[in-house]
Amino acid sequence: MRMKKQLSESSKPYREKSKRRHVPHIGQRKPGRKRAVNLAIDEAILAEAKAQGINLSQMLEDELRRRTEKQRIQRWQKENRKSLESYNRLIERAGVFGEEFQDWNDPPV
Repeated sequence: MRMKKQLSESSKPYREKSKRRHVPHIGQRKPGRKRAVNLAIDEAILAEAKAQGINLSQMLEDELRRRTEKQRIQRWQKENRKSLESYNRLIERAGVFGEEFQDWNDPPV
């Protein structure tokens, strides 16, 4: 006598296979979603870029990332200028902790 299969469902794995995740290198961010945009570019420059094999999307993305990072740093420095100047005045007046024990002429061990 044969036993009938008692479970009507097929067995399922305990965990689904995880989707491959992007692991950024140190200092790099996880890439975001891409979005299509329309641009107007000089024909001659576009033809030269294509002839040189330049990836326009990647080049534009890299340049935008560089410029936005530069703007973010400048904005942060402007917003925190007074605090930085105050801290620098404190260091000039009081010195750095342990400064009297530092001997820059002594070679490292």
